Amino acid sequence: MQEFPHEYAQHHYLNPNDFIKMSGLWCIRVGHNVAKSNYQVGPKRIECYSLHFVVEGQLLLQSENGEAILQPNDLCCFFPDESYSYRIYDQKETLKLIWIAFQGPQALTLLHSLGLTQTTPVLRARCSREVWTKLYAFLQFISDQPDEAEDIGFSTELQEQLYGIFAVLMKGGKTISDEKTSNVDDLPWLKRSLDFMQLHALEGISIKEVAEEAGVHRSYFSDIFKKRIGVSPNRYLYRLKMEKAAASISLKDRTITEVAYSVGYPSLYSFSRAFRNYYGYSPENMP
Repeated sequence: MQEFPHEYAQHHYLNPNDFIKMSGLWCIRVGHNVAKSNYQVGPKRIECYSLHFVVEGQLLLQSENGEAILQPNDLCCFFPDESYSYRIYDQKETLKLIWIAFQGPQALTLLHSLGLTQTTPVLRARCSREVWTKLYAFLQFISDQPDEAEDIGFSTELQEQLYGIFAVLMKGGKTISDEKTSNVDDLPWLKRSLDFMQLHALEGISIKEVAEEAGVHRSYFSDIFKKRIGVSPNRYLYRLKMEKAAASISLKDRTITEVAYSVGYPSLYSFSRAFRNYYGYSPENMP
């Protein structure tokens, strides 16, 4: 990686040839970084689409549609001619990102199939182990052959890998939790705790209470939970609340205030803020 004023980063700039532009999608930039504590980009606009994946740390995204805090395994999309800025959220944590910028007539259709639009530019917990494997293989492939962008063989392989990344992202919208909860049968206490959290997430339960229900020490519970499920117990509870809230709002038979109290928030303001941080838009503007 090369050192810059606000990051350590590796950038690759591609020059798609005529053969590539006969297809529906082509990559024009790719890279990854380790952010410094002063990391900030924008406000700016770009001419293409760009997916940013959060490897570690937290990223504060600000756009014309509001702001959102991205966590590890989240991703966001920047759309052409949309104003945005982003920066490190917690300077005490290391922030690492991977990005892929691309163009092509199929780009918008592929993004919409993932649920990404100008008004909903964030996907939560979408990066499974398979996604990370594909991303790092993509980076390595380009890094190993930086001068081959005009070669048809390289271009064909590049296209295959780029489509492969979209394919694993589309795989049923499977989240880290979905992927890993199927592998907890060897730890009955962990499976019990997941069931307990699903059942009582809206009742203000604490992680201490969940650990006691599981019959293990809280610190051990949190450590194993994060390793197996991919997120902390607190983050998992937060996700459950937001998913249940979104499901309730979609029924359109209750007010936002009713939903806020139903999922355990003391006020409409605190709920709206939490909802916006999770989904990237307010509960009133939910599609």
